[in-house]
Amino acid sequence: AEYSVQAIEAMLPTILATDETRKSVQSEKAANEIGTMLTSYANVSGTSEEAKKSAINASEKMKNCAGNSAQILEISHDLWTQYRKREGQPLDQFITRSVGVEVDESGPLDFLPCVNSGGSSGSSCTIA
Repeated sequence: AEYSVQAIEAMLPTILATDETRKSVQSEKAANEIGTMLTSYANVSGTSEEAKKSAINASEKMKNCAGNSAQILEISHDLWTQYRKREGQPLDQFITRSVGVEVDESGPLDFLPCVNSGGSSGSSCTIA
């Protein structure tokens, strides 16, 4: 997540490139929602200081885009919303629970440290 926040921050000039002649409620909504998500991430315990700084900076820039049409932002937000709907993720919250997530140690998240390696099989763990 830390690298994603830093990547978003680095891409903001392109993401927020606006058409000054056109106002867009969709761009404003997308900027506010993504800004809120970044602020939520910055407030999660365990987030590094560098990631918090990047998230807060990106959130402020996102929320300050002032409703001008930003096509890349609109398209990206639309795709993200479609993905969340398809996966059954709630659209009104970003962090769904405070407990860890159970994963298979041999799966795509195997690089994350386990809080507890459980059972005799040793194939499941909880990431914080």
